[in-house]
Amino acid sequence: MAALATRPDVSAERPRAGDASSPVARSTLFEPGGTTLEDSILGVWDDLIADGRAQCPVCAGAMDVMAGCEDCGAELS
Repeated sequence: MAALATRPDVSAERPRAGDASSPVARSTLFEPGGTTLEDSILGVWDDLIADGRAQCPVCAGAMDVMAGCEDCGAELS
């Protein structure tokens, strides 16, 4: 189940208790969608398996399947 955080628009008039017809304007704090961390790591993993090299997800340096990232030392295991 995904979480969605919202905050009320402070300029909106507050509805009275029991008044279901009075909408409260809300803006979304986090927009769902986009690339997830899992998607990014799986993409790097696929590149490492296919080519033996990939772009490091931590620092964007060159990552080797055997040695990890040449710049920051990050490894996938």
